[in-house]
Amino acid sequence: MKIGLPIELQGPGGIRSWARTFSKCCLAKGWDVCYSDDIEVDVFIAMANLTALEVIEKKKRRGTKILYRMDGPFFEYFDHKTKHLKEANQVIKDCLESADKVIYQSRFSKYAASWLLEGKEIPGKIIYNGADNKLFRPEGKTLSKPENRKIVLSIAYWGTPLMAEYSVKVILDAAEKLLSESYIEFWILGEAYPETEDIIKKADLPNVTRYDLHSPIKYEDMNVFIRTADLILHTRPNDACSNLIIEAMNVGTPVVGLDSGSTPELIGNAGLLANCTSSFEKAPMVDVEDLAGKIVSTFHRYDMYKSKIMKRGRAFTQKIMCENYFELIKELLMEK
Repeated sequence: MKIGLPIELQGPGGIRSWARTFSKCCLAKGWDVCYSDDIEVDVFIAMANLTALEVIEKKKRRGTKILYRMDGPFFEYFDHKTKHLKEANQVIKDCLESADKVIYQSRFSKYAASWLLEGKEIPGKIIYNGADNKLFRPEGKTLSKPENRKIVLSIAYWGTPLMAEYSVKVILDAAEKLLSESYIEFWILGEAYPETEDIIKKADLPNVTRYDLHSPIKYEDMNVFIRTADLILHTRPNDACSNLIIEAMNVGTPVVGLDSGSTPELIGNAGLLANCTSSFEKAPMVDVEDLAGKIVSTFHRYDMYKSKIMKRGRAFTQKIMCENYFELIKELLMEK
């Protein structure tokens, strides 16, 4: 069996995190994985806006089966290049309508696809992302940290520059609200766009610790940071299925996020979510006062949320995710 993916594994972003995890499963099963549009394969998994319609049509003529893994559309408020936005969303529409089968990463992902297609619904299976729980687990290496501090961890890289700016501003606004809570310290990690780094520097908040913002965190090191942290703060709105949240669940680190996108269906009642407006047309507004309060409330009932998030993580493992993909691939190959 030969599986094709349209992206190399090295580099930042959730799409590569998923590709690394899925590739491991395929290789363990004895399957070959190719990271190119050009190589002939049995099944090609198209993702995001990485594969043009003519490539898909060419592959289908060769007899290749096409799975499309639906993330989410590109939103105008996170990408002001209108031409790029329209072209990217058109590729997503083409993939949805031409694939042999569609995989949605969440119920929200399916809803977003229908919105993009102006109400048209494409049948598909919902398969949530899963973390490698041999790597992302409660036991393991941690970093040194102040004994009298609780570490709130978030990341500096969030997709497009405007999305990163939005997400980091929310983190900084929450940190500013919590300046009086001297036991809380924020870590913002990973490769940052220059504009994002400028925002963090200009904020100059004493409760925000900046790590190296010029290098991406290696996938194999992320578990150490999550395990070291006392809480993960997820501030990306309209997210299809956050790998950061799922990795935190498997480690057993409590999460606070936004009541937006797939975050509510991922976390369930295992974590607290801040009030956030729901919109595809304009950037959602976050109630920062509520977000800061949810961080404090989590620390006040920390053991309960830690226990809940760890139990919740059992439903989001690499094994479960890959078994669902393999089952769908088997069905696909049996179809004429």
